[in-house]
Amino acid sequence: MADLKVKRRVLSACQTNCYYVYREGADEIVIIDPGDHGEVVYDDVKSLGFDKIAGILLTHGHGDHTGGALKLKELSGAKIYAYEDEAEILKDPEKNLSGWFGTAYGFEADEYFHDKQIFTMAGVNFEVLHTPGHTKGGCCFYAAEDKTLFCGDTIFNGSVGRTDFYSGSMRQLGDSIREKIMTLPDDVKLYSGHGDATTVGYEKKYNPCLG
Repeated sequence: MADLKVKRRVLSACQTNCYYVYREGADEIVIIDPGDHGEVVYDDVKSLGFDKIAGILLTHGHGDHTGGALKLKELSGAKIYAYEDEAEILKDPEKNLSGWFGTAYGFEADEYFHDKQIFTMAGVNFEVLHTPGHTKGGCCFYAAEDKTLFCGDTIFNGSVGRTDFYSGSMRQLGDSIREKIMTLPDDVKLYSGHGDATTVGYEKKYNPCLG
């Protein structure tokens, strides 16, 4: 199996991480959380040598993560995917906070995932992990064969996601982290929605929010 490549572009006033995920030698790429500049992401995809985006994956519906999704879909023809419980937030400008970052909007994903769903995209096998707490339909995308988890705003390097927005819950967030993320092998790499990458093992030892 060709190596998994993960590149990051930081976008939006919130310094949101957009991830470009692909296998060495592949002809398709996956975009996770396209920030608020779909045209920038599309130009990056072209500069990486790709003509096709296999899918646009959203970890949750907040505007700093989703603002570029529709433009990227328009430019590339790729479908947008999100977790089924996040549909309400995606469609509601007040709940997705999109107005904070410019023009308020709401939209539907093209397809919705369910918990523990397994799918293959651009040669990468993903499992969907429902991780409510930051939002009710927040999710992570786990590439077990590559020991890689894209975890959105559920957990960060040395911190955890906010729970004071619509549908946030500190109890649910704690349960999601303990039951869905901290049970993964220590060497699984965590690519969060903001900040630098980390690992499960590092967060077990040093994350002050998990004590």
